Amino acid sequence: MAIDSPFTSYSDTTPQRRVITDVISLIDPTEAVVVEILGGLDGASGKFRFTAKGTKFEWLEDTMSPLADALDGSITSTVTTITVDDGSLFKPGYIIKVDDEYMWVSSISGEVLTVTRNYGGTQATHADDDVVDIVGEARLESDDSDPIAFTDRTAPYNYTNIFHYEVEVSGTQQAIDQYGIPDEFAYQVNKGIPDEMRKVNLSAYHGQRKAGSATTPRGMGGFGTFITDNAIAAGGAIVQADFEDALEASYNDGGSGPWVAFCAPANMQVIKNFYDTSTMLQVSRDETTAGMVIQDILTPFGTVKLVMDRHAPTDKVYIVDPKHAGFATLRPFAWEPLAKAGDYDTSEVVGEFTFCVRQDKAHAVITGIS
Repeated sequence: MAIDSPFTSYSDTTPQRRVITDVISLIDPTEAVVVEILGGLDGASGKFRFTAKGTKFEWLEDTMSPLADALDGSITSTVTTITVDDGSLFKPGYIIKVDDEYMWVSSISGEVLTVTRNYGGTQATHADDDVVDIVGEARLESDDSDPIAFTDRTAPYNYTNIFHYEVEVSGTQQAIDQYGIPDEFAYQVNKGIPDEMRKVNLSAYHGQRKAGSATTPRGMGGFGTFITDNAIAAGGAIVQADFEDALEASYNDGGSGPWVAFCAPANMQVIKNFYDTSTMLQVSRDETTAGMVIQDILTPFGTVKLVMDRHAPTDKVYIVDPKHAGFATLRPFAWEPLAKAGDYDTSEVVGEFTFCVRQDKAHAVITGIS
């Protein structure tokens, strides 16, 4: 059959080679932001100095003696003995403050303190459960030594998680020529590790601590298992006061930062807008870009680095001191070939990790964000 001239791509009915790139674009997010910020998959080992390996990781914590207790019963303005919840926290010579009144402790018997009233401030009545703050100490010269309660060391812990990714490629698929893939099996194996890294990262936000058994898996707890002390409820959209109240709570409990705030994109935008104001932004006439990308915030309580993570929950913002948090590795990710059972090659990528967060009071969390 004759073909009209000129001969064009439209009149050519023979098969044509397609124009295909030899690079494959993968849009799936593979970031492991928490893992990276906290030092990698074994970042906790240097911070916590683990001395052995096992499926249960423990770390030792201690704390200073408390500086506050509470009255166990109301007192009048004239009594010279007061009862507290825990007398072991006090010793003779302590100066205490209840409301606006200062008192000096002369002796202790169980939970009963003998005090000098009107040591300073306003002598008054005080109600049951009023806070008793230890604000100083003034010992008598040549006084005998007095004991005080010791603090108990604790051993918080977490378990390891096993992460697994299997690859199976048929003999035919491995043999044929493909655009962008010189080796299908190697391509799928290499894709597995970043895919599993997302699961490790998600465990920081959603991990549940489980001891496990022969029929149930071990599980590592995430931020929510350990950060419980300084919790600020937003009760709606996060506001600047929520953010700074969380930092203040951590600071008052002994935290020093600098902190990292892990934010979902929506929360990152809201927090950024607290500080991105026209009064704080100056643009020169030759500048064609306006706006700011807030990365570090200097607050009255310390510096906070804002980190956006698309995997972070939208209803919480965890504010973490990275000195006291990180992942630990029991088994690093490794490729292991499996026995051949048919006309295909098979292997697995396996790793085992845990998550470590110490000193609950060094961190904070904002909850109830909507």
